[in-house]
Amino acid sequence: MIVFLFFIATTEDVVFKTEQEIDLELIVGDLEYLRNHPVDINSAGIDQFTRIPYLSSNEIMRIIEYRNRYGSFGSVEELINVPGIDPSLLQLLRPFITIGVKRFEIEALDSRLRVRTALPGEERSVEYYTRTRARMAEYGINVITERDPYEDDFFDHNAVGLLIYEGKRKFAMGKYNLDLGAGAVLSPVGSFFRGIEFRVMLNERRLIPYTSTIENGGFFGAAFADSFFVDYTLFYSNQKLDGTVDSLGFARSLDGSGEHTDSASSSRKDRINEEILGYDIRYRKADVLVASRSYFCSYEPSFVTSDSVARFYGDDFFLTGLEFRYLGEEFIFFSEVVRSWKNSIGGLFGFSAVFPFVDFNLAGKYFPRGFYSPKGIEAAANHASGTLDITHHSSIIDAGFSLTLDNRLDEDTTKHDLKFSLAKRLGRLDARINFRRRYRAEDVDLSGSEVLLRFKATRFLFLDLRFEEKSLYKEETERGIFLAVELGLDLKRLDARVRYGIFDTDTYAARIYAYEIDLQGIVNNRMLYGDGEYGFVYLSMRPVQQIKLSMKYAVVNRDSISDKKIGGQIDFNL
Repeated sequence: MIVFLFFIATTEDVVFKTEQEIDLELIVGDLEYLRNHPVDINSAGIDQFTRIPYLSSNEIMRIIEYRNRYGSFGSVEELINVPGIDPSLLQLLRPFITIGVKRFEIEALDSRLRVRTALPGEERSVEYYTRTRARMAEYGINVITERDPYEDDFFDHNAVGLLIYEGKRKFAMGKYNLDLGAGAVLSPVGSFFRGIEFRVMLNERRLIPYTSTIENGGFFGAAFADSFFVDYTLFYSNQKLDGTVDSLGFARSLDGSGEHTDSASSSRKDRINEEILGYDIRYRKADVLVASRSYFCSYEPSFVTSDSVARFYGDDFFLTGLEFRYLGEEFIFFSEVVRSWKNSIGGLFGFSAVFPFVDFNLAGKYFPRGFYSPKGIEAAANHASGTLDITHHSSIIDAGFSLTLDNRLDEDTTKHDLKFSLAKRLGRLDARINFRRRYRAEDVDLSGSEVLLRFKATRFLFLDLRFEEKSLYKEETERGIFLAVELGLDLKRLDARVRYGIFDTDTYAARIYAYEIDLQGIVNNRMLYGDGEYGFVYLSMRPVQQIKLSMKYAVVNRDSISDKKIGGQIDFNL
């Protein structure tokens, strides 16, 4: 107490400089209380700050104004940034202030709720999906839940992830994803698909939130990304995956469907434990990037099956890859070479350039039988393929040519897939025509064509006519035909579509895939087979800027079967 009074005496000319008489006992009592119960500068209001006699009302208001403008204080020392708070005053305040739990101030929030069901409604036929992403200062929280139709557990799939941002530095806990390289080693969307999608293959987002509905994808654990001469990412994951385990306790296969709709599929849930420890290092200088990534992967129980798609055996392996990328103003090139299980070597490359009158894309890949990457690619056979894509743009017509070679080396068979496309705008009419011929050896085994005519009556009202035909040449020719008309309304706050179509296919192999608009977040290629008609009604509206409401009703009448579904979605953002 004597020491405390001495402190008061030494600062009396600063604290108690006033023309009014002050009860010293009350002041001392307040300061003793404040020393034992310091004021939290992140939550205190004016009334709490005024208990500190060192602060004037102007200084209090400046502190609160600064906090409201720049967010919560990370430390007591940050008070020095407030106008009027100098080092000597901060030293006087230090015993009586503190930082409590830092306030979570929501900077961005978006949430999605989607529900769909078959009609007429059946027990447990409802599927739902929710996604919530919140950003609070340097913190990001991501939560997803999902249940597919006829699953028993309402929270069959759920994931929570936390990301902490500090500039380039990121730290993740819980469920997260990695976007590294072109996809031969690690990719949230899988490996090199049939088409060329450089936007996917050239992403460098590194550590990203996991918001997918793929139940057996992504990573669960912790990851850290930062830069120190080079950009690097360290990650660890340990999670349960769906798979088949035999009576002897050995893993037979992984199941990526995520379906738990019956006793057989439910028995595969969370049967195999996957543990991954790895790194990614990348160095960029000007337009050139060189990257290396590796990880050690372990499975429990181990795989011993002889009929696995990837022919993967054992319980662990080490995988490493090397990537080279050039991103210039005139052309882009990338390649990724990977060493996998039992020293299998595979890889892919891509080249994209803009020449006078044409856009040019070239890509290729090779993966040997047994090449396996849990988050990238798996090969059932020695496989080599490539794609050449050339597009011409002009005021007269847009024309494109694509050639894809798909070669299974073990079978000594090659598929040549040729595609031609034409596009032309005539006033209010847009016309697009695609032709396709696929050859196996020297014989045509598939042909088809697509036609889209869009008439824009006004800037926001359009009418579509769609036609598609497909033929498979086997012992007998199998054909499929699709025809549809669609009316659309596209306003700033309102989007509406109505489609009616008919289809006729000889066999399931001649089925037609027709793209249609769906609830946001879903890519829907409607598969049509048999003989029948189908249609949908879609409505999306934004009553206020922060809320978007969507609804879709679709029906397919095929032979004697009627399939009806209705769905709704709410998107909220702040």
